[in-house]
Amino acid sequence: MDSKPGSALAERLSNLLSRLAPATAKKLATGLEREKLQGTDGLPYGLILTSLRPALERGGGPRPGMPDPLRQFCLPFEDLLVNARDATRHTRQIARTSIDPVWFWLTTELLPDTLPDITGRLVEHTLSGDRIAHGGALAILHATCSAALLSGLDAARRDVAQRRKLERLLGGDAMIEDARFMAEALAVAPFMMELHNELPRRIDDFDDGLVAKVSELYEDARDASPECAIYVPLAAMNRLTSPWQILRLARKLSGFGNDAAVSRSGLAALGEIFLREMEAIAAGFETKRPGKADLERMRAGVLRFAEISQGFVHEIDIRRISDWGHRILASRARLSATITEEMSRFEQDIAKALPLHQIGVYGKNGPRRPDATQAPNAERVARAQACLQFLTGVCPVSESIGVQAHCKTITQQVETYLVAYEDGLIEEIRRARDKERANALAYLEVVADFRETLGPDAAAATLRRRGKVAAQAVS
Repeated sequence: MDSKPGSALAERLSNLLSRLAPATAKKLATGLEREKLQGTDGLPYGLILTSLRPALERGGGPRPGMPDPLRQFCLPFEDLLVNARDATRHTRQIARTSIDPVWFWLTTELLPDTLPDITGRLVEHTLSGDRIAHGGALAILHATCSAALLSGLDAARRDVAQRRKLERLLGGDAMIEDARFMAEALAVAPFMMELHNELPRRIDDFDDGLVAKVSELYEDARDASPECAIYVPLAAMNRLTSPWQILRLARKLSGFGNDAAVSRSGLAALGEIFLREMEAIAAGFETKRPGKADLERMRAGVLRFAEISQGFVHEIDIRRISDWGHRILASRARLSATITEEMSRFEQDIAKALPLHQIGVYGKNGPRRPDATQAPNAERVARAQACLQFLTGVCPVSESIGVQAHCKTITQQVETYLVAYEDGLIEEIRRARDKERANALAYLEVVADFRETLGPDAAAATLRRRGKVAAQAVS
């Protein structure tokens, strides 16, 4: 049977291995990596180790086993690796898919004679457990690869033909940029490795002790390579549960807590990360037509914006008259305008999901009651449910994005409509028969679901009891 990635056997193997207990997965990974280092053939190492990753991540802690040269090559920039680039986040992300093409470039063109000798010694010292010799070989690997990559990239920058050749070899501009990020991170590898080994994998509170440690590493890296030192705080930031806490480092090194001092500290890039993400979120939704936006995606974006805004302002004293202050206010105003326009349609969307029709001959201003002649429209109900989920998600953070007044107004409009509709629906259930009663009871479930989305289940339970009593009544 075919064990290649994508085959049926590979898929079954991947599913099985991903469900292993973390302790079992660690033992298996350790054994496999030793066999791989020793050159044992016949096993799909890549497929197995990739399949084990979910189980290893559940176990937490450092990854077990004896890493091969490629994995050790990646250690300095491991905290910058992403499965997929996010255009709204900071630019120094390295896609995992770039690793193999860059390694291939190193082994076949940049260091075809030197690299095999370096990696051979690295494997030898990894297997022997000689930590001093291993550390020396690893430092040589990182420094040699960094120099080779930077030289190759510089040559490609100066020569159009080489640039095109490199694009074909690596797979495009994004891969070339990733190669540059790798090279720059490798240029400060000793400091990146110390951070990699000594900082917790997940940091909930970037306290004074951790700030001091990263500060020391950053300053040492800056002395060694001023243009590449920024990778140290970037790697640390990716271990923070609240990434904006990295601004505590900027506060420490600037000596002041305001944005002007931080922007002069050489760490303005850290603040720019969050500013650009906020601006990208605001711009991304600004182009959407009202009523056509993906509300779940917009809600996630708004919550992320609010989270960044609150964290940013908490960590740094932002002055309204400063460049950063102007940019925060401008992006907040743009997002607020988009949200306000989108939410203005919510009452209309609720009314489409819970329709009313005229009764009597009083004209368009006459009394109306729930229309149970047709069953609920699933598409309209889903849209209305998305509106309510957006409302309940955004209102708690509305003050930080400047839409608290509008949230209050829309919530009141929705509440008024639902109360009136519920009273009319109970009467409709009591009055209707056969198909129309079934439709009315279906609408009752829709409204009860809406109530559950808006708040405590008690309101939904009370409505269902009222509907049950009405359905048993005889008109």
